[in-house]
Amino acid sequence: MGARIRRGAIPLALAAAAFALALLQRPGLSSSDTKIDLHTRAAGLLADVAHLWTSTAGLGGVQSAQYSGYLFPMGPWFAGVHALGVSDWLADRLWLGAILALGCWGIVRLGDVLFERPRGVGHLVAGLMYLLNPYVVVFANRTAVTLLAYAALPWLILLTWRGIRDPRSWRWPAALALVVTASGPGVNVAVVAFVLLGPAALLLYEPFTGAVPWRASWRFIWRAGLASIAASLWWLVPAAAQGKYGIDFLKFTEPAGAIWSTTSLSESLRLMGYWVTYIGVGYGGFVGPYFSDAGTLLFQQLVVIATLAVPGLAIWGYAWTRRARYAPYLLGLVLLGLLLMTVGFPEGTPLRRGVTGAYNHLPSIRFLRTTYKAGPLVALGLAGLGGMAATVLAERFRARARMLTAIGGLALLVLAAWPLVRGQAVDRQMVWDRIPAGWTQVAHDLNRTLPGDERALVLPGQLYAFYDWGGTVDPILPALTDRPVAVRSATPYGDLHGTDLLWTTDGLVQQDRALPGQIKPLVRLLSAGEVVTGTDDDFHRSGAADPVAAAQTLAAQGFGTPAAAYGPRAAHPAAAGDLGSAAILPEVRRYRVGGARPLVRLQAARPSVVVDGSAQGLAGLAAFGELRPGSLVYAGDLTGAAVREAAARGAGVVISDSNRRRVVVISRMRQNAGATLGPNDPISQDSAVLNPFPQRGTAGQTVAVLHGARSIESPFSPGYSQFAEHRPFAAFDG
Repeated sequence: MGARIRRGAIPLALAAAAFALALLQRPGLSSSDTKIDLHTRAAGLLADVAHLWTSTAGLGGVQSAQYSGYLFPMGPWFAGVHALGVSDWLADRLWLGAILALGCWGIVRLGDVLFERPRGVGHLVAGLMYLLNPYVVVFANRTAVTLLAYAALPWLILLTWRGIRDPRSWRWPAALALVVTASGPGVNVAVVAFVLLGPAALLLYEPFTGAVPWRASWRFIWRAGLASIAASLWWLVPAAAQGKYGIDFLKFTEPAGAIWSTTSLSESLRLMGYWVTYIGVGYGGFVGPYFSDAGTLLFQQLVVIATLAVPGLAIWGYAWTRRARYAPYLLGLVLLGLLLMTVGFPEGTPLRRGVTGAYNHLPSIRFLRTTYKAGPLVALGLAGLGGMAATVLAERFRARARMLTAIGGLALLVLAAWPLVRGQAVDRQMVWDRIPAGWTQVAHDLNRTLPGDERALVLPGQLYAFYDWGGTVDPILPALTDRPVAVRSATPYGDLHGTDLLWTTDGLVQQDRALPGQIKPLVRLLSAGEVVTGTDDDFHRSGAADPVAAAQTLAAQGFGTPAAAYGPRAAHPAAAGDLGSAAILPEVRRYRVGGARPLVRLQAARPSVVVDGSAQGLAGLAAFGELRPGSLVYAGDLTGAAVREAAARGAGVVISDSNRRRVVVISRMRQNAGATLGPNDPISQDSAVLNPFPQRGTAGQTVAVLHGARSIESPFSPGYSQFAEHRPFAAFDG
């Protein structure tokens, strides 16, 4: 019994440390970890993501990619824990603690077979290195779901090790399939794909060294592959539906050029390189770090030294452990991970040009652009090498030297994960005490009064969801109400026709350039029966218009006296540089809009108006009072013959210059559009294209490209909107 207790002491101690660190992170405050719906309506989220289609957030679209991944295990965790009455902040920290504890336990169990020594100091050191490192700090920040695959990696390798030694059994392949499907592939398949290279490398290493025959690896591969596919159909099928029917939203999220700008060898070795850690964001003269703990990891000298010293010492220890059977394998994981992480760095190299070309021309592998997510391979390899080296040192050093070495090593690990150790790994910008009553009340009223064939529209929208009471990643209103809500955000997920119209309508408010009577016809066209606007925006971080300026613009458009007001009233100063005075406004206002077009409606197959242009052309019609009920069709969606046929039947043909090839910085709401580009003007190869119209020209031409300058087939307009990256972060041009 005593031996078993001692054997279990190490994983128990590591689990206790994992949960203690998780509970230490800003106790009492909820964190908008991964998706705000998990914290406001987890059970409702599970019901929503079980469907391929959503009618909320934008103007509706296929949502199956990524969102279906919340069906397991993250969604059930939060729904179940909330059902038990556990507070949201505690549910989130227990989730983080469970992930870290499982990862540490897996490292210890893997060490039992890779270290080929009795469980001891090496296992403890390996577990601590896997717990305390910058990769854990960065992803504990606000996207802990990414750490699922990190925690799964040692278990995947362990199951592979056992499976190839029992190649005729289905036990180990089935267990591996369950771990794979529970590691978050439905939310982020890239990190799972990189993590699977760990067991794949073992399947090659073991036969190569003669530990098992090659046929043992093959038998395990096909069994594990078949079992994994069967266990993952619940997210693979929705992902396939997204690929067929949805838009390619990946090019609008993390641009490859930005991702690869920070993955240098030194940053990757210290398990950094995640590009948003290095950027500053802000509006109206304010600029701050995107992650609140970024300054600690990037600029505190002792922390930087520790994050470099830990991997340096682990690799140096290979000189003592190189004759161990699995030391070369662990070193190989480190080298493989570093190669993948740095594949796109620096710009201008042949390798960078090669991977950029693959990214641009092979959409099926575009999800692998986030190469920093190969970090778990490096982390596990370093932890294993460090554990092996620690075992050798413990055997060679005397008691006093062992004690001094242990103290020094622990100090380095503590410094390497300093934000986590001092309880600040969870981003202070993303925590909140409670959702303000103003938002919960307006959500309740929408559920009660908004007709089922209408949606609510939030004006102005936000690039990033930040409020003066906390950040939520996604806009707050869709996460509180069961009714469809349209709100402009930085990334489009729905049909690009709708995205273009929503962004155009929102831009009239954001940029204060709406003409009299222009907005309400567009709101009705968007099927919005209610307009909701808030004044609690942290507009210095969200990128939204100043609340006073937005209120003035809306009032001039007929949104003066709200149907209902919610939350406390407060004085808000005029926007910087404006001549207006301060205004006293409630926290949230709701306006009723009559005459909204139903969400689902029948329209004549023959168009009454054909608009040559884009949504800006519709905005022009609204300004002239000509946006009337009837069937609207874009000329860009028709052939020239179809346009002529419609005109011959009496349809109006409206010609605008709105569908132009322009550069638009998507990370700004104002002053974000450049001059019209010529057909031969170069576009960055890291750009993305927002073109609502399908190509009908010469075979082989396409508009869904990230570079080039082809024109759409329109009888009048020769261009389209081009989005190109012009800033070192989340910026696209159009």
